[in-house]
Amino acid sequence: MKTPEELMRLAMEEAELSVKKGNGPFAVVVVDQGGNIVWKDHDRQKELTDPTAHGEINAIRHLCKSLGTMSLKGYTFVTTSEPCPTCLTGMIKAKVSRNYYGAKTENTASLPLSAKYLASFAKKYPIEVIGGILAEETLSQRERLFGIK
Repeated sequence: MKTPEELMRLAMEEAELSVKKGNGPFAVVVVDQGGNIVWKDHDRQKELTDPTAHGEINAIRHLCKSLGTMSLKGYTFVTTSEPCPTCLTGMIKAKVSRNYYGAKTENTASLPLSAKYLASFAKKYPIEVIGGILAEETLSQRERLFGIK
């Protein structure tokens, strides 16, 4: 089973791919209960002309449809950055069990709210949010990749 740090490095590779495709430098790796990687995705906002096409939302849409379920209970999402409120809410609604993230949300985000704070309100479908996985590396990557765009 891969460690959160190993999974984060894979998410960082996916973020590089995202920028090469003209999207934002954000990505997700999803693992199931057994620690198997079941999906990797990234932002596709420009590609799909959809402001909600963040990596986490894309992964939720793909996995729920392909698995024929509305529940991703037991799944872990490893994201290069702290999830935005839209993505965190999507994970909560899909019953994702855990989120590991790298860099914190920047203060200039469209809605800079703490994922841990928002998750504290998720009583019906709780989610564990653990931040700071390779935080310096993911922040450095985000800043570098934003510079490319």
